[in-house]
Amino acid sequence: MKKGDARRGELLATAERLFYAKGYEKTSVQDILAEMKFSKGGFYHHFDSKLAVLESICEQRAQESCERARQAVLQEGMTAVQRLNALLHGTPLWGGENKSFVSLLIGVAYREDGALMREKMKQSQLEGMQPALEAILEQGAASGEFYVTDAETYALLLLRLYMQFTDEIAFLLAQEEKEEQLVEAMLRKLTAYRCAIERTLIAPFGSIVLFEAAELQQLAHAILSERVRSRADAVLMDDL
Repeated sequence: MKKGDARRGELLATAERLFYAKGYEKTSVQDILAEMKFSKGGFYHHFDSKLAVLESICEQRAQESCERARQAVLQEGMTAVQRLNALLHGTPLWGGENKSFVSLLIGVAYREDGALMREKMKQSQLEGMQPALEAILEQGAASGEFYVTDAETYALLLLRLYMQFTDEIAFLLAQEEKEEQLVEAMLRKLTAYRCAIERTLIAPFGSIVLFEAAELQQLAHAILSERVRSRADAVLMDDL
């Protein structure tokens, strides 16, 4: 690894840690530089703003999630339906175990001025997922599990549909404050998009999973709990 690449990686890791500890809004470029004992010129050699740092963190996470999902579908003996479910289940950034990152993501990318960041993440996911999805659709067409006339076009169509689903879940997580209403709304979205994907592929009813209801319930609880904790920490810091 080149020295410049290593320093860039250090900047991303330090910034991410500070974003979790202090919050994105309250972390300045100077905070990152002070933590690393790094020059301002060195920072701006790699990034033109704090937002560019966060965008790079999110793009990196998008690439990592796509790679994990691709690895999940390489197991021997899987049907096309099983591979499709594994790919879709492992891709969304809000599905990771690091709820601090998920809170950071939805708190910045899923606000009004976060459209560019969302598009960059989706483009990264499209590039990472499309080849694997095309191979899965070709397998499904050959086995009779799916009806697909053009794997490339169907893959792009399904990815756009799926990314709209992940966007809508993330917007709900960013905006809804009451857990019961949040879970109910998420489950409605899950059912609607699952059915839409099944009908697009003419796949058997209930064969496409995306996410289990219990997983979305756990996600909703974790994100709302993290939000309450962050607000309490912010009040405490303001009082000090």
